[in-house]
Amino acid sequence: MHLAITVAVLTALTTLAPSSIRTSAAPERPAPEAVDPAHRVLMLTDSVGLGARGYLQAALPEYQVVIDGNPAMMVDQIEQRLLRPRVASNSRELGDTVIVAAGYNYPYWDPSGFDADIDSMIATLRSGGVQHIIWVTLREVKPDYVSASAWRGAQPYYWYFPTVNAHLRAAAARHPDLILADWSAITDQSGLTYDSIHLNPTGAGLYSSMLANLVRTTTNWRQPLTTSEITVAGVNGVPADAIAVAVNLTVTTPRASGFLTAWACGTPQPATSNLNFTSDQTVAVSAIVNVGVGGKICVFNNVATQIIVDVQGYFGVDSDYRTIAPSRLADTRASQPGSIHAPGVALPVQVVNTAGVPGDAAGVAVNVTIVDNDVAGFALVFPCDTPQAVPIALVNYIRHTATPTFAIVKPAADGTICVQTSSSASIIVDAFGYFQAGSPISVTAPTRLVDTRTTGVRIPALTDVVVPVVGSGSLPPNAVAASVTVTAAEPVGIGWVVAYPCGTNSATSTLNVVPSRATTNSAIVAPGAGGSICVKASVATHILVDVSAWIVSGYVGLTPWRAFDSRLL
Repeated sequence: MHLAITVAVLTALTTLAPSSIRTSAAPERPAPEAVDPAHRVLMLTDSVGLGARGYLQAALPEYQVVIDGNPAMMVDQIEQRLLRPRVASNSRELGDTVIVAAGYNYPYWDPSGFDADIDSMIATLRSGGVQHIIWVTLREVKPDYVSASAWRGAQPYYWYFPTVNAHLRAAAARHPDLILADWSAITDQSGLTYDSIHLNPTGAGLYSSMLANLVRTTTNWRQPLTTSEITVAGVNGVPADAIAVAVNLTVTTPRASGFLTAWACGTPQPATSNLNFTSDQTVAVSAIVNVGVGGKICVFNNVATQIIVDVQGYFGVDSDYRTIAPSRLADTRASQPGSIHAPGVALPVQVVNTAGVPGDAAGVAVNVTIVDNDVAGFALVFPCDTPQAVPIALVNYIRHTATPTFAIVKPAADGTICVQTSSSASIIVDAFGYFQAGSPISVTAPTRLVDTRTTGVRIPALTDVVVPVVGSGSLPPNAVAASVTVTAAEPVGIGWVVAYPCGTNSATSTLNVVPSRATTNSAIVAPGAGGSICVKASVATHILVDVSAWIVSGYVGLTPWRAFDSRLL
């Protein structure tokens, strides 16, 4: 099953009279008389959610979906009029999941009263046996993404929306079982609403698909401070004596900001991270992880989250790749306390003659994480003595979001690599392996192989972009794998992108996308039919593919396969 990013819904305001509200027309399906509680969803909402009623029900055909509410309802009204009677009667409409998408209407919204009403609502939901409580953040209306008339109409109330969202995030910190559906995180785009908040058909469809994905992924979190042991060797084409595996690590619906660390089972857990994330974020990163005792890798999560691990290939005993204990090489949060690294300034990081990496290493496998960024941007990684003539981003990052990426980087003559960001941010660099001098690997400045933006037309959903790699971008005809960076630019919806050998079919994901944002991840991919790799997405998007290294021997690429998915446990 592919992973999709999850967020959702929004609100309505009393400044629009009920008679002026336009709802999205879609047929409403009758709910079944009785369904298992795990497949019952009750949504309590105002005019915006009501306007997407049919769309949400169609997006969750395997669920009984009941949507109830009225325009401009506040939280205490919803609890007293719509929720308590259902709890008292043990209503068949009340199951494991309840969504709240209301309670913030101007001029009645009161911060302290809102906090108390949230706490009361959650207590009532718990008393009714509800397992999954989802609360929707507000779209923070901005003039760039609505019409001039809609922006004028929003003037009386748009200013307090960020404050509402701050109170919701504080509530999530108070209540570990509260899930925020962060509509505000993905609505910096046009064409979603009739005015500034009420959904048109496009917005209703996006709203519903996001909420449906969230409903489907709210179970089976790995609890905080859990180590998952995952068998990766001796199965599915990976030999028992493999020394390391190339994997893709994904988290979805984490309950708080945190990190994942992957390492060889049977060895000490390193003080590093492969994947940093923020609350409710879905994000992926590739890594090379040493194989440990019993053919297993261990993955540690410090906060409750869901974890997915996909295997892309392996390094055999004859490989020139050498494993080291994962080691932190740089962290500007520690080296620059109280400040963050300036944009456009290269950060030199010593990567050889440290952490077990010899001075003549041909390439170093690193994890670069960008955090503490207030605006979106991109990062470059390059040998410090060879700045990129044509800047090609290793990673694109979004505001207020931790973004990791994997890279194989050639050190400069003095043993350094440089990391440079386009905006102020904190930078973390961890190393977890290297290629010996004389290894059959070549590391170069990133070379762009594909950029569909030049056509002006997004690639349709589930359509392969065929990328010749053998003999292209300076790759030799005997290359067994390429280290590529895949970027999805301007996707039209929430979804996934996968890179895999052409001629095969993979039910995994390389990266996950949200609308109108550039998302990047790297992977080591073996060429398939015609010496090409294939890239496809679940939604229409532009695709960019850059190559920065290739391997001639010692690595075996596979059709990516899913080794672990906590959602299915």
